[in-house]
Amino acid sequence: MNLLVDRASALDLTEAQALMREVVDNDLGGYTPKWHTDLDDLAAAYFGDPKRSLFIARVDGKLVGTTAVKPCSLRTPPNPSWLAERYNDPSVCELARVWIAAAGRRQGVARALVRQATRWATREAGYQTVYLHTDTSAPGAEPFWRSLPTVEVYDARPDPFNCVHFEIDVDKLCAEGSGT
Repeated sequence: MNLLVDRASALDLTEAQALMREVVDNDLGGYTPKWHTDLDDLAAAYFGDPKRSLFIARVDGKLVGTTAVKPCSLRTPPNPSWLAERYNDPSVCELARVWIAAAGRRQGVARALVRQATRWATREAGYQTVYLHTDTSAPGAEPFWRSLPTVEVYDARPDPFNCVHFEIDVDKLCAEGSGT
């Protein structure tokens, strides 16, 4: 398997959008304008701002995964105000759209994407903290995040989104695969 993870370019956006739509439709109950508007214009959402980026993963040349980095901006509701106050800060980014096509799962793709995006966020974009939340009803989502060096910040279940919030231990994650 030849895995390549890199920041997306304009040439990748049509494929990335198709993959993201496939995952949102097949695994997350479908497109919801309130939550998925970035999918309508990936270039506007992730290009042109040095604090935002979209990462892609290709296995043997085929695009199989995405991950986005963006400034954290949690809405209240549905999130509790203390959570938004803690993470809606210029030093905090959110990992989003960690979405892998079914054919690319269980091959280390998501882990490689998250590691690369976290490194970029903290080393190039200047973030100090990496936050994320996950829908635990998505296939494999919760076990995946718990397999990484993360700290559970808040388990919102039972909520309509089956949501668990995490913070990544940046030092441990970035050390993975680097030989340190």
